[in-house]
Amino acid sequence: MCTQRRKHEDESASQPHIKKPRNAFMLFLNEQRPKVSAEKGMKSSAAVNAAVGQMWKSLSKEEQAKYYEEAEVERRLHAQLYPNWSSADNYGKKRKRVRSRTPATTGKYAV
Repeated sequence: MCTQRRKHEDESASQPHIKKPRNAFMLFLNEQRPKVSAEKGMKSSAAVNAAVGQMWKSLSKEEQAKYYEEAEVERRLHAQLYPNWSSADNYGKKRKRVRSRTPATTGKYAV
């Protein structure tokens, strides 16, 4: 099994990782994150992202439309650059580490 795992890892390492095209909110987030962080003095990315999320929800459909159009342009460019790409290609490459079970030596269930 080790040889199969190494072979799979070698194959996936030779292929470049292709990211998904950004959606409208991600474009907005990347534009607004530095501004919000500087204005409100937030250091935590979670707090900044939450604030930007509230801003996104408060935008009108017309204001959001600009970002949806940009996202569509990015999606079409991505489709031209990588015609056979599927978002499923990025999943399943990292395997979870299998931990061997060791008997507990202390605690309630010690043998």
